[in-house]
Amino acid sequence: ISFFPLASPQHASPHTSHTPHQIRRTMDFPSMPLLPITSPSTIDACRSLPLRPTDTFICSYPKSGTTWTQCIVLTLLLADRRHRVSNESPNGSNAEKDLNFEHVSDFAPFYEIDAHWDTSNNRLADSVRTNHDRLNRRVFNTHLRWDMLPKEKDATNTNKPKTLRPACGKFIYVTRNLLDVCASFYHHLSNQKEGTYTQSFDTFARDWMDGKVAFGSPLHHLLSFAEGFRDNHYEESNGDNTQQPLLLLSYRDLKSNLREQVLRIVEFLELRIPIDVLDNEILPTFEFQSMKDNSHRFQPKSVTWLNGFQFLRKGEMGDGRKLMEESLLLNEYEEWLEREFYEEKVKESLGDGDGNIARDVFLGVIAL
Repeated sequence: ISFFPLASPQHASPHTSHTPHQIRRTMDFPSMPLLPITSPSTIDACRSLPLRPTDTFICSYPKSGTTWTQCIVLTLLLADRRHRVSNESPNGSNAEKDLNFEHVSDFAPFYEIDAHWDTSNNRLADSVRTNHDRLNRRVFNTHLRWDMLPKEKDATNTNKPKTLRPACGKFIYVTRNLLDVCASFYHHLSNQKEGTYTQSFDTFARDWMDGKVAFGSPLHHLLSFAEGFRDNHYEESNGDNTQQPLLLLSYRDLKSNLREQVLRIVEFLELRIPIDVLDNEILPTFEFQSMKDNSHRFQPKSVTWLNGFQFLRKGEMGDGRKLMEESLLLNEYEEWLEREFYEEKVKESLGDGDGNIARDVFLGVIAL
């Protein structure tokens, strides 16, 4: 492929100088509204989990391609495992070689829900730990902001700044056009039993822009991760800029060139998968229709659904603009972006020079 994960200089986030009137280096965000299935004690546990080098977090604002990326990452990890077991232990058990998932959350659970934590002992629930032990790697799906995610190997070290470089771990952040996010999230929350949204799309769009719906403002979410990409290095990088904790994906790039983006993930996670297996056996399973045909493996289990709602709805781009146009909300959307100084804040975090791919991705999500 033409470029690989954030080891490329194109992906490195430049440092910029500051004047007293520029946007602050560390941004503060309001508390994030959460679903009823998440308590403050669980959020505290999520922030303080001691990291391991192989920990993998699939991060996004809701409806940005999270489940798609979750499917891709988990399928690649299992394929890598089968390849390694076959090569290193040819006589190994079939159970070791054929490990698979009945549901994507078996091995990549939703990080910030109460059911996945034993908060009385400040640790992951036994069911989560058992499946991670089977995979020999911890994988999580999360909608928490970058400042809410763990950064330390040692849970007792809680006094460092919340935007500190992570000590280890792998974090994949996937973005999507915000108009499409808004439309998809409206359909999602309108058909979810827990915290059902009962108002019109017009009201939802305004609540979403005001950060009043679950997981808060999408701009705050994006800006928190932009800060991570600004200084995309481990806490102790030792001058080695080829190993970086964050990989940036976009829904548009996944749609336009799935193979290229999958290869970026393979390299980022340092996986070994024969290219013929990837092309002939794995890539076809990432197509939307294939996932829809196997929707029982992806329909979230952490909540329940109304009216037979299909979580994998369309997988298309452009619905959001149509809904916004019909609701005469495009002007309000543009005014919201200007009021929040989103473009200026992204450029402050990621720079304003040519050829900055990370900056272009973060700015691309607001396009009409």
